[in-house]
Order: sequence, then C-alpha cells, then structure tokens
Amino acid sequence: MPVQKVTREEILQKALQVFKRQGYHRTTMDDLARACGLLKGSFYHYFRSKEVLMQEVLWYAAEFNQQHVFSLAYDETKPPRQRLERVLDTLFEGVQRTEGGCLMGNTVLETALTNQEFKEPLRAHFNYAMTALAHLYQMRHPAEQAQQLAQQATAEIQGSLLLVKLFGDEQLLTDCRNRILERLSP
Repeated sequence: MPVQKVTREEILQKALQVFKRQGYHRTTMDDLARACGLLKGSFYHYFRSKEVLMQEVLWYAAEFNQQHVFSLAYDETKPPRQRLERVLDTLFEGVQRTEGGCLMGNTVLETALTNQEFKEPLRAHFNYAMTALAHLYQMRHPAEQAQQLAQQATAEIQGSLLLVKLFGDEQLLTDCRNRILERLSP
C-alpha cells in the first residue's frame, strides 16, 4: 500500500469513523493506519499511542458538535421550537448516516471505568449538549427546571440511540424527539 500524505484533521476524521464502527478496544493501530492510508510506523509520527489519538478524536468530535449542532440552539433569529428541532434533527441525522451509532455514548459505555483520560472530552461534549438544551428550555421554564429537562433529554437521547442499535427500530428516535419537543411547550 502506498503511503499517502495526510493531515492531522484527516486522520482524526478517519479514526473517528473506525472507532465509531469498531469501538475503542477492538480497534488496533493497524486498523487506524490502514484506514488513513499510512504504514503503522508512520502513524506513530502523528500520534504516539492509540489512547492519545482517541482522546484527540473525542475532543475533535466534541468541538465539531459544539460548532455545528449545539450552536444551532443559540440562533436567536429562529423561534425556540424551530431551533430545538434543528438541533435534534442534525444530531440524529449525524448519528444515523454513519455506521456505529453515537461515538460519544458508545465510548462512555466502553471506557468510563477503564480510561480516565477520555472523561474530560466526553464530559465536555455532554455539557455542551445540556447547556444548549437548557438554553432553549429556559425560554419556557425556570432555570433549574430547564437544566433538569436538558439532563433528562440528553439521557433520553442516549437511551434511544442505544435501543435503536439493539432493536433497529428508528421510531424510538422519532418518539424521543417528540417528547423532547413537547417539553418546550408552555
């Protein structure tokens, strides 16, 4: 296989897909190098270990979601319900269009007890989500209740994604979306 020149961002994007599909523990450095078109030895030029790469992938995903998904909650030119619909639709579409489900939720389930270095980017991701949802819920509810609703919605989203993987019934996401939207009503 010819060695290609790739950027760090390209490696992060390709590694994200491999981790999402195979999980952290089942993914080898050979898998990652192959996905990026690199020899395994060359791969270490970019990242000294799989752990370091995964941590950067998680930060990359968290920041991407903050900029492209959760930021939609703050578009004051749209009514709150429309913003919440856009956040949910963008989030669900992103998870559904690629194999593997939700990288962040999967990684929490797989590594929360074994890889402490992953907790910070995972917490950042879920805090971004809860903060964006709470911002929207505060349009109709007191701040403390808005925060509780945001936590509930985040847990419900992850639970729905998990059950969709298990049962293959995407109606679960539609039902989850509808319940989350109903909570925005006065």
